[in-house]
Amino acid sequence: MKRSKRLEPVHVLMSEAERECALRVAGMQARLQAAERRCQELERYLGEYQSAFRQRATAGIAVRGMRDYQTFIARLGEAVQQQHGVIEQLGRDCEQARSQWRQAAVRKSALGKVIAKAVCEDQQLEARRVQSETDERAQRLGGAR
Repeated sequence: MKRSKRLEPVHVLMSEAERECALRVAGMQARLQAAERRCQELERYLGEYQSAFRQRATAGIAVRGMRDYQTFIARLGEAVQQQHGVIEQLGRDCEQARSQWRQAAVRKSALGKVIAKAVCEDQQLEARRVQSETDERAQRLGGAR
């Protein structure tokens, strides 16, 4: 079996590994974008509640209502901070997945070059074999005369 043919299954595996890495990157990016949207929503809610609290405080609000608003606003603020942490972690995970994808692409490319070289070598060996057969045939025909 030719060397280039023996390498084809490895190339298929490398291509599949690169594709899986690309899908992982896409999934990580989607999760990151969803987390960023969620953070924006939380920040928007926080701003709305802070604005509503200021309006109600100006108009006059009961102590219990003020405490409830402040507690809820504090929890929203904590949720925003937690979401920022999630975004940072997902950003790191996404970058790691991108790095793995790039590495898989480099390995696949390198193997592609090895296969191309093997194909070229196989073609040269085949050409030599054909030439040798042609030379032998010509020698036999020339010797038979």
